[in-house]
Amino acid sequence: MGYKYEVALSFAGEDRTFAETIAEGLRQNSINVFYDNFCAEDLWGEDLGVKLREIYRHSSQYCIMIISENYINKMWPNHERQQAIERMIKEKGKSYILPVRLDGFEGEVPGLSTLIGHLSVSRNEPSKIVEAFLKKIHIQRPFPNDQTSAVKFSEPKIPRFGNKFSDKEKNKFLKTSFKQITDLIEAYSETTQKENSGFEFDRENVSSRKTILTFYKDGKLINQCKIAIGGGFSSNSIVFSYGTHLDIGRDNAFNESVSIEEHDGDLKLKPLGMQMYSYPTGQKKLMSPAEMAEYFWEILFRDSF
Repeated sequence: MGYKYEVALSFAGEDRTFAETIAEGLRQNSINVFYDNFCAEDLWGEDLGVKLREIYRHSSQYCIMIISENYINKMWPNHERQQAIERMIKEKGKSYILPVRLDGFEGEVPGLSTLIGHLSVSRNEPSKIVEAFLKKIHIQRPFPNDQTSAVKFSEPKIPRFGNKFSDKEKNKFLKTSFKQITDLIEAYSETTQKENSGFEFDRENVSSRKTILTFYKDGKLINQCKIAIGGGFSSNSIVFSYGTHLDIGRDNAFNESVSIEEHDGDLKLKPLGMQMYSYPTGQKKLMSPAEMAEYFWEILFRDSF
């Protein structure tokens, strides 16, 4: 059978840096790898629940599953794992899932047999996974004049020191981030609706700068959120409010405010941290729009995961 991808990576958002280094190493060795950031155009506009089901159940020859405490508690990794396990069962135990236990994590992984061989690595050892995968599929691609290494990595990203981003670029990033966040939360809602009887949601685009999402269980309102550009401590920010009694028109009252930060030649989103004190992923860190959407989603339903 021909596969679209030689390997798909499954990981939690908190482990993205580790996963991306693996993905880059595999790609530099001409391995066709499914890593979401490499496939943004392919995923654009798709029903992610359906698309990821196809990738992890049918379209990949192998699945490298990066297992950590974060991994077993997240919605999308759980969805990916379910598809991969169903694929493995269908193929009667044929080698497909390649588990990687990160930083000594030894907890039980729902649905995954403890008899499946795994690799244990530290977060600073992504090259071990690349090397092991190349050996798994019997590929040796050493550096010129270096017969000891089978892994090539891309050149390091060169940071842009100083303030290199114009106000126009920051404003464009803000608007793009707002759209990505609201679209991802809608995608999470659609998947939840498909998998949970009685769960429904409604999205209202109040304007190009404000979106309301309302969530119901058996017809009863259980939560609501408002995501808007501006209205916080700066017009150059995104604010997030949630609850069952939101004041839709009042944008200067919010639960979380997100600002734009420049970091290593890139633009990132930084939450103020108003909700992080009570949430297990609570770290004041720079995030991508996708990570921010996941953070908002987990705030909304923290008691349901």
